[in-house]
Amino acid sequence: MKVLVIVGSSRGKGNTYKVTKQLEEKIKELGDVEFKYLFLKETNLEQCRGCFTCVTRGEHLCPIKDDRAKIEEQMLNSDGVIFASPVYVYNITALMKNFID
Repeated sequence: MKVLVIVGSSRGKGNTYKVTKQLEEKIKELGDVEFKYLFLKETNLEQCRGCFTCVTRGEHLCPIKDDRAKIEEQMLNSDGVIFASPVYVYNITALMKNFID
């Protein structure tokens, strides 16, 4: 089984990362599970421009050329995905918000 952990912290290997590592240890006790970590702070994700090209002409014609397709491929090649984000001002981080959008 493959699990992709998407970390939305701007601090990298801080408390959010430490919690996911503890979760990884517990899950690995249940069987053979491979974990891969993706740190959003290390990716190039641009904000949507709202041009609607993806809707009217297809996602492959989106004018934004960033890491979205690579991340999507990693997610599709995983059996499970864990989204991890610290809470800042009662919400997820801006990195995670942009990723979700």
